Amino acid sequence: MIPIYRIIGLLCLVCLIFGMASAGSFCSRVETGSSITLTAGTISTRMGERFISGSADAGTELHNHVLVTEYAPGIPSQGSVSAFIRGTIQGDGGSLEFDDTTAMIGNITSFSKSMIYNSKTSSRYF
Repeated sequence: MIPIYRIIGLLCLVCLIFGMASAGSFCSRVETGSSITLTAGTISTRMGERFISGSADAGTELHNHVLVTEYAPGIPSQGSVSAFIRGTIQGDGGSLEFDDTTAMIGNITSFSKSMIYNSKTSSRYF
């Protein structure tokens, strides 16, 4: 049995204080991760983060890519895989929460999930 892999990336952003706003009103939290348990299979994961700087509108980015494919041509991977991204984004006067999880159990021919969070309005992925 292939061991369980659990990867969790955590990103907490604390922005500068502008005027009367407190730092807590601009704090955001984003998590992404995966859990894979296979008796036979092919796994590929890639996770990372970066801090975008070089201008006054600096930001952060977090990405996670999970791929499970056939063990061999015509032979599916066997087991379970799940991947998630969730977070709370807070701004001046409001917040947004999101949670997205995808899972598959049994014979897996193809499972692919790419998750990206970018605190800026544009990203190198788009």
